[in-house]
Amino acid sequence: MPASKAQQRAVTKYVKNRYDRFGLTMPKGRLDEIKASAAAQGESVNGFINRAIDSQMGRDASSGPTEAPTAITGAGVVSLPFDTLKAAREAAEATGEALPVFVTRAVETQAQRDALSRKMKGGAHDEHV
Repeated sequence: MPASKAQQRAVTKYVKNRYDRFGLTMPKGRLDEIKASAAAQGESVNGFINRAIDSQMGRDASSGPTEAPTAITGAGVVSLPFDTLKAAREAAEATGEALPVFVTRAVETQAQRDALSRKMKGGAHDEHV
């Protein structure tokens, strides 16, 4: 049964008095990614975004300001530019790996390549790789 006009006005008034609204602009396709992530967590897009904001604000409050957008913001957390993160997600999906597994493998592989390159150039020996 559709809501009456009086019910619609009441809901609009309730929302206006109790919530702040904010328009969010993002690159095309990003909303679909957010919807999928929210659905995977069993929550609405609004709830997902609010939880993400609360989480980031908590990390910011405990770690203080960062100097660069790629700085480590907490144990095991790295902020990446959107395009880099998107490329990593696409590559992880293509390999059938979860994003953290893919990134870990990619970093370890590159570290090994870098160590081999240094050895070939007569650079310092890295025993950790």
